[in-house]
Amino acid sequence: MDAFRKKLFTTFGLLVLLGLLPIGCGEPCNHPCGCSPSFEVKDFWIRSFETLSLTTEGQQVSPTTTLPYSSITKSFRIKEIETIALEKSASQNLPGFAFACSPPSPKSADRLVDVMIYNSKEVSFENGTVLKVGQELSEFFLIGNFFSAQSQTIEDFLSQPRDIYMEDLFKLTWNLDPGKEVQLQFSLRIILENGKEFILNEELLSIH
Repeated sequence: MDAFRKKLFTTFGLLVLLGLLPIGCGEPCNHPCGCSPSFEVKDFWIRSFETLSLTTEGQQVSPTTTLPYSSITKSFRIKEIETIALEKSASQNLPGFAFACSPPSPKSADRLVDVMIYNSKEVSFENGTVLKVGQELSEFFLIGNFFSAQSQTIEDFLSQPRDIYMEDLFKLTWNLDPGKEVQLQFSLRIILENGKEFILNEELLSIH
């Protein structure tokens, strides 16, 4: 009889405990990761950028290496950041459980609004074109995401402010045949929202 009572009380206790646990989300849920999962997302301020001389196939080369103008890029990406925000999870995941979805990627609090390029050294092309010191060269460059085959004029690419993610690598490709070997030297001005600017001086692009 005592054994029966113990089993009865144990079963009753388990039923009460289960009744206290949440059974569902409280409302219909079609989220691919389950019922409103949330992840910690740390957005950031950009503190600096860096440039890379990359072939269109992704090989890094010296800025003084001369290559066909259509196969070399002056690419830039985030170098340093400062975390500014933490979007906290609305609920903690239970130990031993994981969502089969990737968390959203962190992004800059300030979007990219313009890229401007200014010539630092006079250069002449075979067809007689002369690039003067101080001349804006932005119209001669195409821009795009390095991992995309598509490139656009800077004006079209930034017709709307563009989010900047940690993994972004932007490519600048010269779009005018020089007709001979030349070395471009220029300043790269990267402009973000809220009047923030980053200027990278004495950038080189060696092309033919």
